[in-house]
Amino acid sequence: MEKLFYPGSIAIIGLSSKPNNIPRLVLENLIRWGYKGRIFGINFRATDSHVDGIKMYKDVQELPVIPDLVYVLVPAKLIPDIMESCGKAGCKRLAIPSGGFNELGEDGQKLSEQVLQKARKYGIRFVGPNGVTVANTANGLCLPFVPSFSPPKGGFSIISQSGGVGLMLWNLMTDDNVGMAKFASIGNKLDLDEVDFLEYFGQDPETKVIGMYLESIPRGDRLIRAVSKIDKPVIVLKSNTTSAGRKAAMSHTAALANNDDILDAAFERAGITRIYDFNEFISMAKAFDLPPMRGRKMMVMSPAGGFTVMMADLCEEAGFEFADPGQAFYDELKNSANAGVIKFSNPLDMGDIYDSKAYPSIFFSVMHNPNVDGAVFVTQWPEMPRGEDVFYRMFHTDLSKEVTGTILSAGKPLGVCVFGLSATISKIKQNLDVPIFNNASEMIRAFKKQYDYYAHKEKRAPVYALPENVDIPSAEKWITNNTGVKGEEALELLRHVGIHVAESMVSRNVQEACDHAGRLGYPVVMKVVSPDAIHKSEAGGVMTGIQNADAVCAAFEKIKNNLYQYNANADFQGIRIMKQAKEGYDMFIGGKLDESFGPVVFFGYGGIYIEIFNDTANVLCPADFGEVEEKMKKLKSYKILQGARGKGKGDIAGYVAMIERVTHLMHRFPQIREIDINPVRVPADGSGVVALDARINIQH
Repeated sequence: MEKLFYPGSIAIIGLSSKPNNIPRLVLENLIRWGYKGRIFGINFRATDSHVDGIKMYKDVQELPVIPDLVYVLVPAKLIPDIMESCGKAGCKRLAIPSGGFNELGEDGQKLSEQVLQKARKYGIRFVGPNGVTVANTANGLCLPFVPSFSPPKGGFSIISQSGGVGLMLWNLMTDDNVGMAKFASIGNKLDLDEVDFLEYFGQDPETKVIGMYLESIPRGDRLIRAVSKIDKPVIVLKSNTTSAGRKAAMSHTAALANNDDILDAAFERAGITRIYDFNEFISMAKAFDLPPMRGRKMMVMSPAGGFTVMMADLCEEAGFEFADPGQAFYDELKNSANAGVIKFSNPLDMGDIYDSKAYPSIFFSVMHNPNVDGAVFVTQWPEMPRGEDVFYRMFHTDLSKEVTGTILSAGKPLGVCVFGLSATISKIKQNLDVPIFNNASEMIRAFKKQYDYYAHKEKRAPVYALPENVDIPSAEKWITNNTGVKGEEALELLRHVGIHVAESMVSRNVQEACDHAGRLGYPVVMKVVSPDAIHKSEAGGVMTGIQNADAVCAAFEKIKNNLYQYNANADFQGIRIMKQAKEGYDMFIGGKLDESFGPVVFFGYGGIYIEIFNDTANVLCPADFGEVEEKMKKLKSYKILQGARGKGKGDIAGYVAMIERVTHLMHRFPQIREIDINPVRVPADGSGVVALDARINIQH
């Protein structure tokens, strides 16, 4: 990977002197950016002896040296033969921007397979196809075929599945004076993908923050592990989250959609900062260019009262607290006040402080106050006639040196937002070392996400210890002996992992049903057992509150008849007699094996209205008690479980512990493709939580 970004020599295949030759634009970029390595031109059809001073060759095997990197921009159908030639010449790294591969259907897929076969045959690694490949501000490497000026150098590196989006971000960074380190447009990512570049950028000393635009994440589990090992902020904009997005992505980069809820859970676990707008890349880069905000105590300042009101709303919505710098601070401010018509507090309206020379000392006092974790300052740079009046001096004072010094000495973030004409603000950004945010809401959101990132870093690493009373050998035996979709018999598996399940027996006839009911004790619940009635309620296969033997007999026949009315050819295997659980709250626990991120467990409000309420959360597997509990508290049903409508408080801890056990079950046994435990009864008297029904899909 190092030679991909720091090649000592580059061969450009497809270069010619013809008008509109696209590879020639790449050559011009390399010259414009100041690349100092050797460059060779290759075109088996060209008659040019040189192009722009670059010597031309017919084939890569004719070159005097083996190039560190080969750039190939030719029609897709020629790529396999070119890769064969590169392999024979000993080339190990290629950049392939050409389109026309797996994004174009079956024929493109076959071409993709040919390219991969050639690459594996010769041990070649490549970026692309269908992307603008790579750039590096450190050495003048610029391989995108769009004519480009070098952006400002800095610590922000980009990984983009889309070349167009990547270049747009590049331009936004230039406009906001946000420095770039490296750039990778990965396109169809047939070989090198986001994980490969993420791991490299994670070790790159010039990269301080990593921004990623992705349409698909096929190796989600590997991505999460990689991020967890990187001590750098990772920002991700994930598109392709709707049916329309998925359709567009398939035609663009052959992307497959990820479940968005799973994506959120995975990003949260890894500490990835997820964003939803292109401009947030820039605001987050600015926020991470500031020192960390380690607490929630914020100081809000502005010379305009309206800005302080607006900022107060935004800060409270983001969960920040308003810092109290102390009465001594406010008393000192009075010495700078002009008319004494504004009461000083936080948010701080500085409209009565006409002397702009007082601002640096105010910033210094705020930022070095032990009760302040961070601060924001919102002002404007209005167009007004130049003069010596107080308002011109107030609004047009350069505070960059003082602000920079204060930030550096305090080690806390001070965010600055300046409103004004776009041309004026652009000039200010280009000449200041302090990040200037474009609007107040953007700044506060960025501060919140910056705070969340550092708070996540400081959390203890979870210990995914196996809970007590988990019988792994018995669980493994049960799973080995079962395959396909299983119904309530899956309760036996749950019992092996320490989950309390309702006591039950399967009755083949009426007499057995009466005997079993008497043994379990009334009242009982009766449920049909049939592979053709997975959703028992829909088949009329569930009856509750059965109080005696006569009712058992009647219910047995009724349930059996309901099944045959539901499906005349149904396989009736009996009726399960179950001790009726105490009254309480019906929750659910479910799990699935996600193709990208591995096993995931869902939980929330359950029962027969599970789809209607749609009150769910999810965790990756395994999870510990604290992680599940934290997610649980965000559900609407959490307040219900605490006691609602005259009901008592449910055993929330017991429910959380059951979820934890299911995460370990899913983690230990990837043969479990899906599991559904619904309902999970949480008694309203605070007694033990019990699983009442289950369904599982096992594939060996």
